[in-house]
Amino acid sequence: MTNAPMRLVFMGCPQFAVPALEQLTRDSAFDVVAVYCMPDRPKGRGKKPSPTPVKTFAEAHGLPVFTPATFRNAPEEIERLQGFAPDFLVVAAYGLILPQALLDLPKLAPINLHASILPAYRGPSPIHQAILDGLTETGNTIMLMSRGMDEGDILAVASTPVSPDEDFAAVHDRLSIMGADLLVDTLKKFAAGTITPRPQNHAAATYTKKITPDVARIDWNEPAAKIYNLIRAMSPAPGAWFEDASERIKVFKSVVGATATASPGTVLEQQPGSGIHIACGEGSSLHLLELQRAGKSRLSCREFLCGCALKSTRLVSTDKNAI
Repeated sequence: MTNAPMRLVFMGCPQFAVPALEQLTRDSAFDVVAVYCMPDRPKGRGKKPSPTPVKTFAEAHGLPVFTPATFRNAPEEIERLQGFAPDFLVVAAYGLILPQALLDLPKLAPINLHASILPAYRGPSPIHQAILDGLTETGNTIMLMSRGMDEGDILAVASTPVSPDEDFAAVHDRLSIMGADLLVDTLKKFAAGTITPRPQNHAAATYTKKITPDVARIDWNEPAAKIYNLIRAMSPAPGAWFEDASERIKVFKSVVGATATASPGTVLEQQPGSGIHIACGEGSSLHLLELQRAGKSRLSCREFLCGCALKSTRLVSTDKNAI
């Protein structure tokens, strides 16, 4: 006689969490009894309410989906979750703070998948920040959940190298697949009692902030290598950007150029074959290779310049705090 599958309540929202949910639903060791997501939010030009990727997947596979806006002062939501009698509460990029009453519900443990090697990069944007900082390695951590943000004991870690030419999309997609594999393996080992939780070194913790358009704005006074990492970290969303004659232009690909003596922001060259060449801080320069005008498609530099060159001879950086 085989053991009954472990009952899971899954909580997550973005595409990053979809492979984890998919693997859990396919594995006979688990029974996903409920999926929790954030409520649908307005999206696109028409501001039509759109479901999260996790909700879309769950509904397509016949899983019961719930979208509470909060768990605070919501005893009915706690009651409903209690009714599912989960062995595990599994969280992957959910976005809501869970009260202690929820963390105490699962018979075995509340488990979280986080896209960094903890205690580094706690918080909402670990992948973005790792690329912004030019890391050559990052990874995923599976941890027990506690009341503190990403402070729980570590159950498992898996790392991956980050190439200097990889953008957010590439690192995100790899960590998403790796995270699914690591999560399934860790849940089975934890249930079997073969994993000993390891406390984090809280003194070594670093934190990330929410990515906003402000963070994505290019400051030409920064050295080219730092702007290059910003462009990688913001590609494809929200997209690093600058202003040319009051028009916002996004940049998705670039390459660090040679030294330059011109003032930061000076447009040194606009050639379809070599890119748009901009002077940056500390005597450096950057070639912009893929750009996008507001409301238009992403274009190679060649295509972009065939439509219209930059109007400014010098791109002025504005204090980000003034935006």
